[in-house]
Amino acid sequence: MVKVFNSLQRQNLSEQVVHQIGLSIIRNDFKPGDTLSSEPELSLQFNVSRPVMREALKILSAKGLIESRPKTGTRVRPRVEWNILDAEVIGWLYEVGPDRSFLDSLCEVRLMFEPMSARLAAARATNDEIKIIEECYQRMEEGVNSPETYIPADLDFHAAICAAAHNEMLQKITATLTTSLHVSRVVTSRLPGANLAAMSLHRSVVEAIGRGDEQAAGEAMRKLVILTTGDIHRALGYQIHSDGESSSH
Repeated sequence: MVKVFNSLQRQNLSEQVVHQIGLSIIRNDFKPGDTLSSEPELSLQFNVSRPVMREALKILSAKGLIESRPKTGTRVRPRVEWNILDAEVIGWLYEVGPDRSFLDSLCEVRLMFEPMSARLAAARATNDEIKIIEECYQRMEEGVNSPETYIPADLDFHAAICAAAHNEMLQKITATLTTSLHVSRVVTSRLPGANLAAMSLHRSVVEAIGRGDEQAAGEAMRKLVILTTGDIHRALGYQIHSDGESSSH
């Protein structure tokens, strides 16, 4: 059965085309290796000019979702080749999902570098940087029952710790993950009391960094990431058993 897209009448047509095709790929309407219609056919389906369609396909190719080759046409690429940290790709994953595999991977990555960031911050933070971390914590505390306030403050809290670690690669990693981290916070904010339950560990991180206790800072951050991972599992309706397997509820 031929998949047909609806024509578009709004402004920013190339972005609209990118969104609709990208979302269809994320949604598995197209499987890896599937061939999209030709550029002229897609232009007619979307009711856009060929230059607009060409630009849209170029953007999707840069995101790793498709590839165009002579004679074989435009094919959908496997997920492993997607630019999974692209802000739009993350947004599509969340729009379709939230995506369990993506969030699990994010938690694993956080567990790899955030405890070390906290350790380095405890060793290297200036007085001004410690003050900024404390201020972020205060904002979180004040907005703990308001996701609109809590989420930005929480993101700022972790970014401030990374900045206080004085490691430019860690800062770049954190900046790259910003959209991903925001999505994970939105997921966990659905759980009643989850933000409040995490506050004591956030406070432990603040206090350990403030007194320069590297080991305590790293351990508190490790526990915080593990707690967040559990919250994500509960929010998505599955849990990890002692044997490492997961199940849905």
